[in-house]
Amino acid sequence: MTFFDNDSVRLDLLRQRAYNYRWAVHPTDVIPLTAADPDFAVAPQITEALVRHATDGYHSYGPPRGLPEFREAIADWYTRTKLSPTDAAHVLPVNSAAGGLFIAARAILGPGDNAIIPDPVDFLFRRSIEAAGGTVRTCPLPEDSAEFDLDALTSLIDDRTRAIFICNPHNPRGRMLSAAHLRALLTLAERHGLWLISDEIWADISYTTPFVSVLDRALPVYPKTIVVSGLSKNFALAAMRIGYLIARTAEITTQLFEASQHASTAAGIPVLSQVAGTAALTSCDAWLGDFREHLAARRAQTLAFIAQMPFLAPVDTNATYLAFPRLVGVQDSAESFVARVLAESRVALVPGGRDWFEAGSEGHLRICFATSEEILKVAFDRITCALPKLAI
Repeated sequence: MTFFDNDSVRLDLLRQRAYNYRWAVHPTDVIPLTAADPDFAVAPQITEALVRHATDGYHSYGPPRGLPEFREAIADWYTRTKLSPTDAAHVLPVNSAAGGLFIAARAILGPGDNAIIPDPVDFLFRRSIEAAGGTVRTCPLPEDSAEFDLDALTSLIDDRTRAIFICNPHNPRGRMLSAAHLRALLTLAERHGLWLISDEIWADISYTTPFVSVLDRALPVYPKTIVVSGLSKNFALAAMRIGYLIARTAEITTQLFEASQHASTAAGIPVLSQVAGTAALTSCDAWLGDFREHLAARRAQTLAFIAQMPFLAPVDTNATYLAFPRLVGVQDSAESFVARVLAESRVALVPGGRDWFEAGSEGHLRICFATSEEILKVAFDRITCALPKLAI
């Protein structure tokens, strides 16, 4: 048995613990290819580190700026695996990458300010900006790309624009931004004095080409750059809510810390989560490599299925474990169509639409393929068998 074969998927536990549109919220006959949370157990080194820490019996407050060893592990991870020299002093562990988006928005935006986000993109981008009192401006992405039309992007900037938010690799399209595009965005942001906030939660899941961070050593160093990331996608640690922010300067790190409210003890990342995160980043390279190899095969399986479906336009991806095909010849909304797929095949998917991924995502659906080969095959066979009932 490997970590990622069908026998390693504990459906009994997933049906108890996997919420957020997944196994625990559906009837037992439903296969959920929904929220981006793997169906696999974490690396054993993570479990062992948690057990060692818990067995000691002491669970005291941690430092407001995060455990030094975890901050060092994050800095080393970005320096070593992302070719992005990172100072641990400029790392702030936070309660989830989603929480990091909210902290970054709160640190840089105020009432009357606006920020630009891609369309489509995850709904948390909009919510974080609006929670900070800002206004969202969306820049539609070209079909099947995660990169802005730079002229369209520039046209959205005015004297109240404070930031450009990017998602790299992109959710839901499963594509990365090139080094050339990141360079152009850094140049544009510096020209207009804007913040560039890069959500890099998917940075460790890529296939055909290497991921390039906005902090890559070959790119210009622009102080008003903030990276948001975490360990839910790469190391299957969603329940631990492990996120972090990386800044370029001590001043901006302090600005983020003050916006985080960690000093008040009303917010912050749990110590146990940082113990798990330290183990993941220092001891689990081999597990992550095997996970990527498994996902590459599931990606091929998923793209082949999409290419055979008459109601889905073929797509390509080079990152994440998501596919986001466009519906073809379908008259009802993505939400209605996904509901019909669930009713007829007992497979749950995520629809496009403004409430999920902004208005430009309507007419698409999202498939998460971070499961076993057999579970994915059963799900796709069910949908294939339901084709006569799904026909428009």
